[in-house]
Amino acid sequence: MTEAERLQWAKDAEKNPALWESFKVLKKTYMQEASTCDPKDDIGRYRYIEAYKNIDVVEKHLKAVLHGGKLTNKQQREFSSKKRFIPSF
Repeated sequence: MTEAERLQWAKDAEKNPALWESFKVLKKTYMQEASTCDPKDDIGRYRYIEAYKNIDVVEKHLKAVLHGGKLTNKQQREFSSKKRFIPSF
């Protein structure tokens, strides 16, 4: 794949509403599933929340790559400062 083809692919992907809608649907589904977990199912809820956060990170990285291939300073700080919640069992 040539550089021109990659650039065209990135432009097409950025304008594809199905791609961005899929991120919204996934995040909505994970939040709904997390909210319907049994109150005692901390592990299940934790897994859905983590999946939601992972999808959010992937979406942000994809947007960054499509907008020039590099993360901005603000995006780098946000990514590196994300603290993971690790529940104690």
